[in-house]
Amino acid sequence: MRTRTDRLRYSILGSAALTALLIAPVTEALAAEARPAEPCTMATADSMDGLFRSWNLALATLDPKKVAALYWPDAVLLPTVSNVPRTDAAAIEAYFSHFLQKHPRGTIVKRTVFHGCNMSVDTGLYDFAMMDPAGVTTTVSARYTFVYTYKDGAWKIQHHHSSALPEGSSSAMPPTDHKDAPVVAQPIDQPSKAPVGSASVTAAGVPDTVIRLGKATRTPQSYLGRGQRLEAERETVGIKVCASDAQSERSFELTDPAPQSAVNDAALKWARASRWDVIGTPSEGRPICAQVIVRFSATQP
Repeated sequence: MRTRTDRLRYSILGSAALTALLIAPVTEALAAEARPAEPCTMATADSMDGLFRSWNLALATLDPKKVAALYWPDAVLLPTVSNVPRTDAAAIEAYFSHFLQKHPRGTIVKRTVFHGCNMSVDTGLYDFAMMDPAGVTTTVSARYTFVYTYKDGAWKIQHHHSSALPEGSSSAMPPTDHKDAPVVAQPIDQPSKAPVGSASVTAAGVPDTVIRLGKATRTPQSYLGRGQRLEAERETVGIKVCASDAQSERSFELTDPAPQSAVNDAALKWARASRWDVIGTPSEGRPICAQVIVRFSATQP
């Protein structure tokens, strides 16, 4: 049987416990206020451009390790040409080891960007220029989402989703009256009589009108200094080459420039110094054009 003293002691203990329960949330709140706030880093439109350019340049190196290094170890990649989600660094690197064999280069067509604290979302449409083993280029259009997070002083990709457009292809260039042939220009070690690329064939079996590389006596990187060649290693430049007929002067337009102006200048000098053959007869008032990808290497003269 409890004495009056026991009852008093239990009453005091109960009151103390209740007071502790009531005070605990307040104490935790005060402690949280006393702790220094997590630093908040906000990205900008320029930094988003830089992050995509870094990713694109990593693709140009054709080194899957360099591409995978731009993703956090726990990043998730939902790739364009695979049904398998990639959820760790090894899986992401394995995907790019195959994808880079297509020599891809991305161009953003349309984007929407959201900036948050230590996080940014870049979503929209991009086009990929890709090259097959025969040297013929194609363009693949896709929608994308990059989620970048800021940790340990660096922005990296936390989530990347890419998928083909469900309603067909888009293009980074608006439709024109020009007819583009699939021509690819690669660094050439010596003059070549063999054209690079291939002519499309009509249903009647007659080669369609095309413009293609006929001869180049120098390599693109030969127009750069030694130090510039190292900076331009595995860089690519897109150029449109056009002509109204076999005898007319060719025109050259940058369509996918590299970040370095010296590289773009070298690509244009190489294109202007090369011979471009017109096969067939262009329609009157409609020049024949070709999209050209000029690839650089630091190891070649």
